[in-house]
Amino acid sequence: MRKRIKLFYVMVAAFVIVAAGLMTLNRLNQDITVLQDTARETRLRQLAVETEKSDMQKELAIKDTDSYIREMARSQQGYLMPGEIRFEVVNPEVLYEGGELPEEAAEDSEG
Repeated sequence: MRKRIKLFYVMVAAFVIVAAGLMTLNRLNQDITVLQDTARETRLRQLAVETEKSDMQKELAIKDTDSYIREMARSQQGYLMPGEIRFEVVNPEVLYEGGELPEEAAEDSEG
């Protein structure tokens, strides 16, 4: 009888140990899955940031040239090079027959 009681306690202890081990393995598997998903999302964000960085570097390389700066100063700020004279047409309709602007010229004069 004494051996049966000892065997019972050994079996219960073994069951508890196996159950605890299985629960721990299940939890570890879930943690691994979450970490893999997080790593995948982080890699995707890193690729997006690297692409954006590359695009910005290309844009900066274009905008850092003297010709681009000169063109922006002319078109947006109205600057002129030394010796140039600005002409502004205040009534462009007199340049066309009939006094009406063609559609393309009308759009240009409005914008």
